[in-house]
Amino acid sequence: MAPVEAQDTAVALFERFAPAIAALPPRERLTRDDLLVPPFLLHAEGRLAVYYAPFDYVNPRARVALVGITPGFRQMEIALRASRDAILAGELSEAEICARVKYQASFAGPIRKNLLAMLDGIGLPAALGIGSSALLYGERRDLLQTSAVVRHPVFVGGADWTGHTPPVRASPILRRYLREAMLPELRAVPDALIVALGKCASDALDVLVGDGALDPARCLIGLPHPSGANGHRKAQFARVQPAMAERVAAWFGAARGRG
Repeated sequence: MAPVEAQDTAVALFERFAPAIAALPPRERLTRDDLLVPPFLLHAEGRLAVYYAPFDYVNPRARVALVGITPGFRQMEIALRASRDAILAGELSEAEICARVKYQASFAGPIRKNLLAMLDGIGLPAALGIGSSALLYGERRDLLQTSAVVRHPVFVGGADWTGHTPPVRASPILRRYLREAMLPELRAVPDALIVALGKCASDALDVLVGDGALDPARCLIGLPHPSGANGHRKAQFARVQPAMAERVAAWFGAARGRG
């Protein structure tokens, strides 16, 4: 999937769901009863359900791609609420809404603070030539692509999918997302270092590297997931931080050589 085609897909999907988004209640905070409903349902498989939220935007100029598990309900709610407000305001195109909303919602909430601390800790700002990783969600978002093993929100029995039950390999729907959505997205950002966040994302990249689908040199595998629910996050990060910092420096140093 080329970048232009990826963007066309993002806009086409957004246009498909725009009427349902615009009709969402005018509340400051939307609920599961508002969003986990048939108009937003993409796929269902037993207790597993995948719902639409606008996380399809691809930034082909990105220099770093962050890969999580899947958007949780909090990120879904932020994305759809922001989309509703933008549609009703009528000031942005569909493509502009898709881009803006993805940056607003991806890894939003307390998880983002933890994520940015880890990225600072492995020397990403210095490698990119910016002051801090926080700028990736601000004036230097041109450097960032956010991704996920499953880019649309996944729920199991109504609860956020954690990436483990079921595992990706056990679900035909999740396997399709890995190979038909995540892989083309990462190929559409060829200059980006791919940073796996947590075991699920690391396992997914291992599969694609093992298949020969991704260059292992651009895959940073082994960082802990930045969720506050990961009680071992700080200890895990301390163990891998020196090696991860070396990999970051090596990738961007080689990139300068290629440039």
